[in-house]
Amino acid sequence: MENKRPPVQSIDRLFDIIEVLSEHPRGMALTDLAGHAGLHASTTHRLLASLSGRGYVQKDTESGKYRLTIRMFEIGSRVVNGMNLLSVSRPYLEHLADLTGETIHLVVRDGDEVVYLYKEDTRDSVVRMASFVGLRSPMYCTGVGKSILAYLPESEVFDIWRHTAITRFTANTIVEYTDLIADLVRIRQQGWAVDREEHELGVLCVAAPILDFRQMPIGAISISAPSARMSEERIIFGAKAVCSCTKAISDLVGTTGAPV
Repeated sequence: MENKRPPVQSIDRLFDIIEVLSEHPRGMALTDLAGHAGLHASTTHRLLASLSGRGYVQKDTESGKYRLTIRMFEIGSRVVNGMNLLSVSRPYLEHLADLTGETIHLVVRDGDEVVYLYKEDTRDSVVRMASFVGLRSPMYCTGVGKSILAYLPESEVFDIWRHTAITRFTANTIVEYTDLIADLVRIRQQGWAVDREEHELGVLCVAAPILDFRQMPIGAISISAPSARMSEERIIFGAKAVCSCTKAISDLVGTTGAPV
């Protein structure tokens, strides 16, 4: 227990500093901050160095005062946006599930991965999918992930690829960057993505992105079904249905028109 206590204590102290700084938007001098947080000045200085190194705190060169950066706002916004997106999307997701009779997913991008915010299963499915709310998945081999990648600048796509452990989950998994780029070009042209058992055997997914007012992807929705019953006609039907759904949600979150 003795060995585990210091790291936890340090975390508590970090949050003490963050909470004190949040009450002083104009910044605080080191000694004032230490006093308000109930810490020694040397300890406060060391923790501030860690927070500054991660971009959460900055020191004003003229006044010498420390204040929080917009980094805290960026992280909080991701959580709020995720919750708002789910709230806005839920009626459309439920309608999509009723219309198709298949499993529906809503994801958001978090760094180099997607995170599942919503899943509605169908009793008709003979395949139990491994997905669940809160699951993180790579982008290069999932329908939802590829539909997001297709609307990002290629430099950003390459950066995501470079920082992802590329794994061949099935015989259909894309493991070459050039193959991914070719697939993303097709996705961008048609407006929707297909995952043909690339991440999970026996499962085919049709997905489309949700775009914000900048025409940038903030999430994606997919229809997932046993691949054996997804004929090309069924895929096209699903693609039209999911694109209609994502367009309606994109309009609500501020898009100004069709993807360009």
